[in-house]
Amino acid sequence: MGTINFERKRYQPIAAYMLAERLKSDGVELWEAEGPWRPGGRTLPRRGRQNLGLIPLVTNGRTEVMVDTMEHAADVAQLLNWCGVHDLNPVADLTPPPVELREAHEG
Repeated sequence: MGTINFERKRYQPIAAYMLAERLKSDGVELWEAEGPWRPGGRTLPRRGRQNLGLIPLVTNGRTEVMVDTMEHAADVAQLLNWCGVHDLNPVADLTPPPVELREAHEG
């Protein structure tokens, strides 16, 4: 019987990246939209993935969404503002099933 992979997956908001690119290529000036979302970054004590010195993120002052590049942080912030989104209701991190259930699948 196969094993279950309980490794945490990284979510990439690829649809948001693509939508922002499409709107910009159609001439929509997303940067003109006003709203609470801003690109930013959290400084790392040592270099992280892709040798970055910070984690690119989008924030409205209450919620932070990590993204992969500062360009994507700007795109997502502008897109959320353009769409009129003021808050996001994040989904709590998923937790693995109880040990008994995992053992039943592995057995």
